[in-house]
Amino acid sequence: MAGSYQSQKESETRMCVPEQIGLLSNLVHLSLHGNLLTGKLPVSLANLTNLEYLCLSQNKLTGPIPPSYGSMLNLMVLDLSTNQLNAPIPKEIGNLQNLHSLNLGDNNFVGPIPSNLGNLSHLHFLNLGMNSINGPIPLDIVKMMYLQQLDLSHNSLVGHVHPGFGKFSYLDFSSNQLSGNVSFQYPCYLQHLDLSINLLEGAITSLSDCYHLEYLDLSSNDFDGDILFLIISHFNHLNLSHNHLTGIVPVDLCPNYGRVDLSYNDWLGKSSCIETNKPIFYLGIFVPIMYGFFFFLFCYGSLFCALSHRELALEVDWVKRVNIIKGVAHALTYMHHDCNPPIIHRDISSNNILLNSEMEGFVADFGAARLLDPDSSNQTVVVGTLGYIAPELAYNMIVTAKCDVYSFGVVALEAIGGKHPGDLLSSLNYSTSNGITLENILDKRLPYPTTRSIEKEIMRVYYVALACIVTDPMCRPTMRKVSQKLSCGGGYSGDLQVASY
Repeated sequence: MAGSYQSQKESETRMCVPEQIGLLSNLVHLSLHGNLLTGKLPVSLANLTNLEYLCLSQNKLTGPIPPSYGSMLNLMVLDLSTNQLNAPIPKEIGNLQNLHSLNLGDNNFVGPIPSNLGNLSHLHFLNLGMNSINGPIPLDIVKMMYLQQLDLSHNSLVGHVHPGFGKFSYLDFSSNQLSGNVSFQYPCYLQHLDLSINLLEGAITSLSDCYHLEYLDLSSNDFDGDILFLIISHFNHLNLSHNHLTGIVPVDLCPNYGRVDLSYNDWLGKSSCIETNKPIFYLGIFVPIMYGFFFFLFCYGSLFCALSHRELALEVDWVKRVNIIKGVAHALTYMHHDCNPPIIHRDISSNNILLNSEMEGFVADFGAARLLDPDSSNQTVVVGTLGYIAPELAYNMIVTAKCDVYSFGVVALEAIGGKHPGDLLSSLNYSTSNGITLENILDKRLPYPTTRSIEKEIMRVYYVALACIVTDPMCRPTMRKVSQKLSCGGGYSGDLQVASY
């Protein structure tokens, strides 16, 4: 019994972040996410003054953020999200003026938002959502010059929505206790706005100047008036349900929108899309579901589905998997290099690679696609599927063709591995010296390749995929180079230098 107890205590000790990690004074990048780590944040991490990237997300860490973390002045990314951290957010976090991304979401933080977070003049991304933060939103946040994405959802914030927040691209203040009207100053750059489940009221006609809006959720508030102005906008998501909106829904609204919910309002009469006082049209949801159902009858509605079912996965043999990857590479090459202006998909994932009855792959779902403008910064709201999004988007939120290249690399690894590579990504990202071999990656449901030619093809996919997922986007190949490499009849490159071609 004594030995068992000691073993258990040793196991618990291993689950903590060791204080000795603070001795690694030259450390620049530290990621321990998704390891079920327990205990408190080590105070010794504050000694890592050269650290630029710190990610401890998706663990079970408790306690406060040590105020001494404010001394890590070189930090560019700080991610402590999805833990059980509590206590107020220390004001010393405002000293980290080189931060580009701060994610403290999904914890148990209490108290107000420190006003000196407004000192983070280089911040692009701020997530404090899913906590127990109270008080008003500091006006200093409005003054942050480079901030583009702000998530304060699921807290207990009170007060008004400042007109200056319209300069951001992404705003999520849902599930708070905000009150008053909403009036964003001109020009308004919002693309994603979620103010649902608050105490907001009045007319929403002030949003008529928000020409860039694609996602709008004002549901479960006390808004009133009509929505005639909305005919000038084109959304892929619109939810105005559970308010007191009046008038008649414009007929022109129907064909212009993807997902729309206008139910539980005070509409008058009928339109071609809605009947008064009834939960109304979900055409944008119903049609894709029906399309997916019929597609599944005749085809296998994606690569993800095929890999997720044992029987289907066995039908997608090594030759078919390699050909699917080649087909996706050729499609992205056309979009990036043969279209003018180039088209960036922005959501390449196994769910968006459709297979026909011959198990040929097709790139689908261009709802997030964007034309690449050579005369603009191409700054964007981060969209895509978690696990496939290029890491540099957390730094600068500028979309480039190399974002699709990274996503393609993840899909390629998933195709030959039979599942999303998950935590292996961070290991594969830096070197292959960690004991990770092709045998560790390949889908065990299929027999190991029996011919040398097929083995070479899979090896080529593997090493090209490694080149695509390197952290530095400048070191990733273009899709044209990827397509050429996958199509060539020669051998494969056995090291990560494939990234430099």
